[in-house]
Amino acid sequence: MTPAAAVGAPAIGAAAFTAAVRPILVAHCAPCHEAGGKMYERLPFDRAETIASHREGVLRRLKGDDRAAVERWLDAQEREAGAGTR
Repeated sequence: MTPAAAVGAPAIGAAAFTAAVRPILVAHCAPCHEAGGKMYERLPFDRAETIASHREGVLRRLKGDDRAAVERWLDAQEREAGAGTR
């Protein structure tokens, strides 16, 4: 089972990032983008704002259900940001 299959559709916010997105990133992007990894200082994947601001780069290495779950979360972040500017 992929990390995405273990959770439902992510909601918006920190809790959704922790529950739906972090397990996928840990499974696919560790150790490099985790604390102590060679890419952590530049792109820390334990921070939602990093993921939201690097959509294409994050999605590049994800496939299937994992990619779809992260895309849903990213789409929700974009909708929330757009709603805040109205």
